Amino acid sequence: MSVESIDKKSLSSVCVTLCKGACCDPWWGIIFYTLKKERGLAGLDDFKKEISGSIKERAERIKSQYRTNEDPPRRLFKDPERYNVKVEDIRGGSTLLIRLRAMFAFRCAFLSDEKKCLIHPAIIGMDTRPGRCAMLGSVTARPGSEGYCRIIDAALRSSGDEAEIIRMVELERKASAGHYGEGSLSAIDAAGRVLEEVRQYCSRPVPFMQTARAEKTPARNDPCYCGSGRKYKKCHGG
Repeated sequence: MSVESIDKKSLSSVCVTLCKGACCDPWWGIIFYTLKKERGLAGLDDFKKEISGSIKERAERIKSQYRTNEDPPRRLFKDPERYNVKVEDIRGGSTLLIRLRAMFAFRCAFLSDEKKCLIHPAIIGMDTRPGRCAMLGSVTARPGSEGYCRIIDAALRSSGDEAEIIRMVELERKASAGHYGEGSLSAIDAAGRVLEEVRQYCSRPVPFMQTARAEKTPARNDPCYCGSGRKYKKCHGG
């Protein structure tokens, strides 16, 4: 099916009649970014707070971008229901570069109980959605590019075959449910999972990646040798 021959109205109705919010129930905001951690495993409590803060900051950044184009505008999302944050890559030794993929499960204020977008142009006859939201389902978007929708792509490739569209909707929902189930309820819990992956990376038997060991064992109430700032008995002496 060529782009020129596409019936935009029928494609728009795919979202309302067949998809029914597969990409909006929940809506996933995804962002990639890199954090730097110096001094290996030293100061992990502070680093956990830094990770948590970075997660909250990026969730808020996404929230601020999704407002209707009305006057005055209305927000689409509240705080995320799930924080699915994964370590994509870690590189370095005493200074680590940690590449993260943060996925936030938002609940759209305009998705009805019947899983219909209450501000979708197929329903209200005009588009008040935010630009980034309205872009989803672009017929010219390719996989990996902004605006790409696997369900609309299936509709195009199959010339509107309903069975193929429904199959893709089910795959989309299954993937979303998996991400949701793996997610954390809070940014601080998500940060804890990231920290555990950092610990595992730094546990590899390469000397320059390890926190320096004490020459003698500290007393139980002395600061731990790892530099965490905690007492030895509550850290490596526990």
